[in-house]
Amino acid sequence: MKSKFFYRSSSLPPGFAPAVGSLVIQRLFIMIFLLAVAIGCSSKTKTFKPVIDPELVNLTKEQAFEKAEKLMVDRKFNRARTFYSHVYENYPNDPLGRRSLLRVADSYFKQGDVVNLVEAQYKYRDFINRYPGSEFADYAMLQIANVAYKQMERPDRDQTKTHEAVEKFKEMIGAYPGSTHRPEAEEKLRKAYDRLAKHEHVIARFYMKRGRHDSAVIRLNNIVDRFPDYVERDATFFDLATALDALGRSGEARLYFERVISEFPESDFAKRAKSRLEQTKV
Repeated sequence: MKSKFFYRSSSLPPGFAPAVGSLVIQRLFIMIFLLAVAIGCSSKTKTFKPVIDPELVNLTKEQAFEKAEKLMVDRKFNRARTFYSHVYENYPNDPLGRRSLLRVADSYFKQGDVVNLVEAQYKYRDFINRYPGSEFADYAMLQIANVAYKQMERPDRDQTKTHEAVEKFKEMIGAYPGSTHRPEAEEKLRKAYDRLAKHEHVIARFYMKRGRHDSAVIRLNNIVDRFPDYVERDATFFDLATALDALGRSGEARLYFERVISEFPESDFAKRAKSRLEQTKV
């Protein structure tokens, strides 16, 4: 079947076919002309002039770095990064250039939201990869851990970031045992462990409220074994004794009540433990 747009020349009125042919030829020439113009334009070399911040043109690297530091104090982080990046990009092997790359990471860290913290962690890793022997490498590794630490959730929430912080602080301490930043890493590591222990404690108390004392005992024993420096260890012993007593394991319960009294005599739980001991059968 022929298309409705196809006409046989014999069916056209006299003189019509040549007119159609002339129109087609004209359009063909126009298309060729436009194509030639397009090819000619694309073949020309385009030159782009980089946009240079006029405030940076006449500054030395020291002046640019100092300006960036002042902007950081004023919490103008985006503007500060412009100056830090200028110093780093023009003097990458200079001590001040390296320091500038680290300060770019610091600027993202100080902004503190989730997106900028991810960028900060990436920049700290980039610094370590580029300058593993730098005197600031221990600080960069500490900050990688601090990014996770800053994102830790409450004890009743998911603890993925807390586990990550523990891992990164341990890595930093292992890699740089003599670092001046070690005390900070150890203190935050202890707090991260406390957060994990508290998470287990919250779950244990949830089980106790619902009468699932056997599950509570498992969680509480886990705290006793894994977190010896847990700040609420007195409460852990008391809750463990209470759960054991509820299961009829009064002998074991008495041992933990006695530990509360002997190890935490000033604790409020010590008074409660003495009262429970009097009620607990041997």
